[in-house]
Amino acid sequence: MATKEMVIQSLQNFIIERENSNKKRIYEKSENNEFDLSLTQFHIIEVIDKNKKVNNKLLSEELNISAPGISKAIKKLVSSELVDESYLKDNKKERYYSLTPMGQKYAHVHEELHQRAVNKYNEILSHYTNDQLDTIVDFLDSMTKSLKE
Repeated sequence: MATKEMVIQSLQNFIIERENSNKKRIYEKSENNEFDLSLTQFHIIEVIDKNKKVNNKLLSEELNISAPGISKAIKKLVSSELVDESYLKDNKKERYYSLTPMGQKYAHVHEELHQRAVNKYNEILSHYTNDQLDTIVDFLDSMTKSLKE
């Protein structure tokens, strides 16, 4: 992985852990202000959009969020008709998730916002040497670790 990509990944990990640590909600509203989604819910939409056979276990592992946290976030996404849940014919306990057409629109919006952020990070990081970027990665990794404790 290139150094700038490592910095971006570390920064994203830091932001996610800060969100989890503070339980601070960041809202994005749809054009008609019908839905308020947390950053976690946007990330769930992203994982569902990019994977097949998405269940609570995969979401929990991918996002490093507890099972109850995933269940709570998914409940709102299902009730908001952004996510559909389904079951395997032979296993009615395990739920699988897919995006509704509206959920796919949200995934697109999230991807666009994510790409804008990455472009902004790349613009800022282009002013640093690789040694400086390594220091930034070390710092952000340390901050992320401290938030997990």
